[in-house]
Amino acid sequence: MRDSLESKSKGGSDGIVVAKEMTNQEVAIPVIRAEFLSFQSIRVEVEGNPSIHWSLECDGQSLAIQQVETHREEQLVIYELTVLEPVELECRYEVFGAGRSIRVVPDRLVRTEAFERKYRYEGKLGVWEEEGAFHFAVWSPVAERIMCVVYDQDERLLGKHEMERQEQGAYHLQLEQDIAECWYRYEVTTYLGTQEVVDPYASAISENGRYGVIVDVERTMTKWFPKRVARPLFVKPSDAVIYEANIRDFTIDHSAGSSHPGQYAGMTERGTRSPRGHATGLDYLLDLGITHLQLLPVHFFETTDERTRSPYNWGYDPMLWFGLAGSYASSVEPLVRVREYAEMVERLHEAGIRVTFDVVMNHVFIRERSSLEQLVPGYYFRYEVDGTLSNGTGVGNDTASERFMMRRLIMDCLTYFARVYRIDAFRFDLMGIHDIETMNDVRAALDAIDPTILVYGEGWDLATALPERLKAMSASAAQMPRIAHFNDVFRDALKGSTFSEFDRGFVAGDGWKEGEVRNGIAGSVHIDNQTYGRFPEPTYSINYVEAHDNHTLYDKLKLSCPEADEQELLRMSRLAQTIALFAQGIPFLHAGQEFLRTKQGVENSYNAPDEINRMDWERRDDHLSLVTYIKTILQIRRMHGGFRLHRANQIRELLHFIDLRPGVIAYELGAVHSYDAWQRTLIVYNTTREIMEVSLDHSRWNVHVQGDDASVDPLLKGVDRIQVLPLSTTIATC
Repeated sequence: MRDSLESKSKGGSDGIVVAKEMTNQEVAIPVIRAEFLSFQSIRVEVEGNPSIHWSLECDGQSLAIQQVETHREEQLVIYELTVLEPVELECRYEVFGAGRSIRVVPDRLVRTEAFERKYRYEGKLGVWEEEGAFHFAVWSPVAERIMCVVYDQDERLLGKHEMERQEQGAYHLQLEQDIAECWYRYEVTTYLGTQEVVDPYASAISENGRYGVIVDVERTMTKWFPKRVARPLFVKPSDAVIYEANIRDFTIDHSAGSSHPGQYAGMTERGTRSPRGHATGLDYLLDLGITHLQLLPVHFFETTDERTRSPYNWGYDPMLWFGLAGSYASSVEPLVRVREYAEMVERLHEAGIRVTFDVVMNHVFIRERSSLEQLVPGYYFRYEVDGTLSNGTGVGNDTASERFMMRRLIMDCLTYFARVYRIDAFRFDLMGIHDIETMNDVRAALDAIDPTILVYGEGWDLATALPERLKAMSASAAQMPRIAHFNDVFRDALKGSTFSEFDRGFVAGDGWKEGEVRNGIAGSVHIDNQTYGRFPEPTYSINYVEAHDNHTLYDKLKLSCPEADEQELLRMSRLAQTIALFAQGIPFLHAGQEFLRTKQGVENSYNAPDEINRMDWERRDDHLSLVTYIKTILQIRRMHGGFRLHRANQIRELLHFIDLRPGVIAYELGAVHSYDAWQRTLIVYNTTREIMEVSLDHSRWNVHVQGDDASVDPLLKGVDRIQVLPLSTTIATC
């Protein structure tokens, strides 16, 4: 039969039907598709109503098969064939019948449990140096052949090296050290054809991620930094104050006074000043009093050209996860980005600030072009029952974290950054796309490195093809110990719905949201007859009013309260921020919210120009009094443990709400220790336009926060009444 063929299919997920040399009596039947349903069964789809005898070849050798069943599905006849011996996916299988041949593809087979059991690989992947040689390892059970293609730094071909297939579908190669810092790609042949791909485990990449670089980054890092700076001291999650910034935004504006605008190096530059002489950059962050700096994605992302640094993009469009973004480096040279990012982390640690890595592993920019899809088509991404791609991310693809090798890729990437770059926290973009087991495995793997590493993310309930009970969403927080969630309910209760420009929050006068605000203040844990609770512990709650997504707090308030003047907008913003920062849990600030950052009303500025996204340090100078106020709030929080309770039972014991009047929330905090300076703390938030008078139970109370003022030393001493100004916070202690 093989000798009578003119040619063979080159591949494609639907196969290419190739004509057979036919006699006058033969009639070609349209064969639509042939695919493996399991390692011993094949489904063949044929148009019409033919009766066909099939035969099967593996790499040109005939195999025995048994035709088990034939049935109709609409206009198709479906043949289900049984292979007597289990198939090996690195081989080429073709079925022949009725004058046609077609390649059998493993589209759905790679998503079966049998595939997982047979090909789950736990050996080393990527490139590493060992015993005077470089080792390469890549996983592709469906590959017929993989070549490692080596180039010089001018993209000239130096050689092709065939990789050896090992167990569980991994391919390995060992080359001498004289290829150090050369570039490489894998030429992989699957049923889709032959193409060159970048190693998904490449930890050093060339300009615009076009090649991997042959270097052992971990070994190189020990040469560059023989004595690493220790992680800054950090005791418990509720001690954290997270500050989110984009590397480009933070220093790109002339008002930042940076010598490295928009670059890794600019994040740690000292001595920078605004035009009016006030500290900017790292000096500003240190003065503000944050503990963690969360940087928007530094995974390699494709939409910004690394040479021109344009167009602007936040970077939520990753293509390679181990490689770093070169648009923030001083040069596109591969190792420059590695060194400058590592130096940035070192300098931040030296300054006492921990670093959060923004994990964007829920999707890739373009699935068809991703290395994962080209190495193992159909495996790394999630599919609906009907075979269409799952799109809970809204960008056309969801990664399938529930599959062993995708889960392993996530864990390998995070532990690599935690170990090699000493990253201190991981924030998961669209965490609800991932599954609970993966997130718990991530937590355990990071605990083995350093249990003080924070893990938190966006636990939204997204329409991904994963059962609800498996989704890593906020409703399932109790199943993911020590993983925190962005508290969107608290956020929207304070400022109004993110999804409605004109919806007002509690600080803008919507009293219906008071219950949700109380819940957030209590760390979203249950207190009998006071809060309904959302999380088992307060440290599961990331408390915020603004992030890089959606409108800034100032822009949102301006839209929802068009009648408010600038002073009222300032007071509402200050009140919302104060409530979030003093709430039990983990406080989170978006860069610039503390000085009324505006994006000129642009809601989604992911690709807006610098004029919209920049940190405007002159606006900071215009609102120094608000910055000083927020800085003092953070200082008070740091000084007094009652604002940093880390157990639900502590909150139930020490936090008690006091009923005053609608639009006003008051509560008292007890001291954590008998020797605390503040044994009792009364906090009153007034969202009304009226002055409130509150009588106290004795005359030994001191006032630390009132109206526009906040101080660690008393503003007023020995009072038995306090005045709570409109749209403001008052704190009294004794």
